[in-house]
Amino acid sequence: MTAEVRVDGRQAKGERARAALIAATLLVIEREGIGRVTHRNVTRVAGLPATSAAYHFDTINDLLEAALLWADEQSKVALVAIAAADDPVMALARWLVEDYETDRARCLAEYELFLYAARTPALRPAARRWMTDLAELVSTWTSDRTTVTTICAFVDGLVLQALVTNTSPDPAALAATIRALATHRVDGAQTGRGG
Repeated sequence: MTAEVRVDGRQAKGERARAALIAATLLVIEREGIGRVTHRNVTRVAGLPATSAAYHFDTINDLLEAALLWADEQSKVALVAIAAADDPVMALARWLVEDYETDRARCLAEYELFLYAARTPALRPAARRWMTDLAELVSTWTSDRTTVTTICAFVDGLVLQALVTNTSPDPAALAATIRALATHRVDGAQTGRGG
């Protein structure tokens, strides 16, 4: 076996361990809340040696940041597909509802991470990526920055309400509200665009 193959093998093993630790972090948050994220708990859930989390992530914040970035990457893939859909507004509405209905616990864990980032300045850039990605999509439907911000806040607020009330929003009603917001600026003037 050559040194290059051994290095590649170790690198692949390390990447698998990191991925397992990130997935385990989200599971710990889903089951017990963010306060229970410790190196020990995460490695236990991941089924890895006790030193693994500390080896790959120096601090808990490093681990939480990696989980936030992973969640953003998953969302970014979905938003790219949504932007390419024939009806991106309806595609967004359906994705939001399906994402919530398919894995409510993971959705809750991601929002808990976002709220934690609000209190942790080092994590805010990772949390902002979701807002930036969503705003980029919404800005293709309206050029008014205040309206873009309002639609993004509506989307996040709707998901939080669904999590608290344990009720799933109706995709058609959600799409209709987004269209109404996109075609009228928040100050009431029509923008003439609407996804």
